[in-house]
Amino acid sequence: MTHVERTERLLNLVICLMDTSVAVSRADIERRIPGYDQAASPAAFERMFERDKDELRSMGIPVETVAEPNGEVLGYRIPQDRYALAQLDLTIEERSAVAIAAQVWGQAVVAPVAGVALRKLETLAGDADVWTPADLRGSVQLTVSDGALLPLMAALRQDRTVTFPYRSPTDTEPHVRTVSPWGLRSSAGHWFLVAFDHERSAERTFRLSRITGPVVITGRPRQTPPPPSFDIAGYSIGPTRDDATVQAQVRVAAGRAASVRRRAVAAEGVDPWTADALTIEGVSVDDLVAVICGAGADVVALAPPEVIAGVLTALDQLCTAHSAGTP
Repeated sequence: MTHVERTERLLNLVICLMDTSVAVSRADIERRIPGYDQAASPAAFERMFERDKDELRSMGIPVETVAEPNGEVLGYRIPQDRYALAQLDLTIEERSAVAIAAQVWGQAVVAPVAGVALRKLETLAGDADVWTPADLRGSVQLTVSDGALLPLMAALRQDRTVTFPYRSPTDTEPHVRTVSPWGLRSSAGHWFLVAFDHERSAERTFRLSRITGPVVITGRPRQTPPPPSFDIAGYSIGPTRDDATVQAQVRVAAGRAASVRRRAVAAEGVDPWTADALTIEGVSVDDLVAVICGAGADVVALAPPEVIAGVLTALDQLCTAHSAGTP
């Protein structure tokens, strides 16, 4: 029997309750919605359904209980006039933003949902060709730090403690941090996590670009909640030592290496998408070496010496690994 995740079950429940003009009984819901058949007993199904119903209502979805005058519950429904999507009338710019978002989410765990949603929107609009922004140079890629957003958002929603490898500017190697997340905030083009650091027993701000590996949501509830006065919307991310970056000069092939061009430092009169020489930045030498090597022959490191040396070492190791055992 295939396991059905809760998110999929909730989505199927919404579709089921909207796709009818009459109430759907609990028995029909249990029979028709994949996942409810995995309940160990009728009582377990009742608890599961009640939790799902409360979750949908907490998200603003109007799940109505339909009952007889004597109080007997006939079933449940979601009135389409209260929840159905209104006719879309998006501008080209708005459609482009949706297309870019779907491209980014397409690399995440919700890729199938993002793809289906975009196709449905294209169908409703009737002119799918205009959904791809004409002036988007290269593809939008999720970096490791971007990918950290998903589990961190989930941890905030679930009130869970997380662990992740983190390298500050003074660290030669990443160290695993265990924190209780308080909030996420974007500032000056970077994402930051505000959290309680359990090793240091204090509030800390973490720059997501310095997270070097997977964010793991633990089974432990968030041990230290934020103070009552905490407001992530008004939280000020001031200059910190984590703002330090490393720069490198590179030569880039025309029309290539979008991932490297995204790292370009703003310079007057320089278009990072057409220039053949750029200054790029990263959080460390290793970070820059990785992005340069990832672009293959399309990018050549010109300076500083430590970045050039790092690239040469990485390429030598790569060649050695691939030539091992070759006659």
